[in-house]
Amino acid sequence: MDQELTITSRKNERIRDAKQLQQRKYRDQRGSFYLEGVRVVEEALSTPLVETVFYSPRLTSTSRGLELVRKAKNQRVHTLPCSEEVLSELTDTVQSQGVVAVVRKPAWPSFCSGVMLIADEIQDPGNMGTLLRTAVGSGVQGLFVIEGSVDLYNPKVLRSSMGAIFHLPHWLVTRTQVLDFARKNGSTLLIADLVDSDNYWDVRYPHNVAVVIGNEARGVHRDFRDAALLRVQIPLAGPVESLNAPVAAGVLLYEILRQHRSEIEG
Repeated sequence: MDQELTITSRKNERIRDAKQLQQRKYRDQRGSFYLEGVRVVEEALSTPLVETVFYSPRLTSTSRGLELVRKAKNQRVHTLPCSEEVLSELTDTVQSQGVVAVVRKPAWPSFCSGVMLIADEIQDPGNMGTLLRTAVGSGVQGLFVIEGSVDLYNPKVLRSSMGAIFHLPHWLVTRTQVLDFARKNGSTLLIADLVDSDNYWDVRYPHNVAVVIGNEARGVHRDFRDAALLRVQIPLAGPVESLNAPVAAGVLLYEILRQHRSEIEG
């Protein structure tokens, strides 16, 4: 497919430009990021945000890959065939699936109300990606990412999120901004804590609630602790000190979802 146009030089300008997006400063400057893998690129193509698709013969050796390229062309996305060696410049997985896309960052116009999630300096890319997927699955309306957290557009975060980045409104903010939002919108802050807290299943959750998930090492910041009106604990049956961030978030968010759906259905 388009063999005469295949990029075979690692020094090709388009390859060098795309490779810069491996660094956060260039993602921030250009408002773009890159995705790697068939499933997440397919997800991206369901939006109008894809700018360029780089692909190798590995992708077009399958019917699914051919369909991906056809869809990109139909959407007038730049489709650039590359040699396997050149495409490897843009990938950081051991077994590349033969496709990388450069995508514009989605823009969300304003903060919203309802069930919100606050990622309070989450550092691990896998944890952040899983938080994104969990938030989408449990019906969260928006994600506040506190400054100092891992970049949502880090390639490892994107792989873990499996396309959730396109479905969850999100904003990079300060704690002060989140606290102002909660005060003005009547959003109740919820934290998980072992002190002066109730079992999470015994609490009635309001429809405007913001769940704070703290840093993996330091936990929830003091500013959020002081402002939280709901403090819950997740009982642990086995000899472990705590659950990791995305698991704790999932437990709390799905209990909130269960209660809110029960109110509607009941």
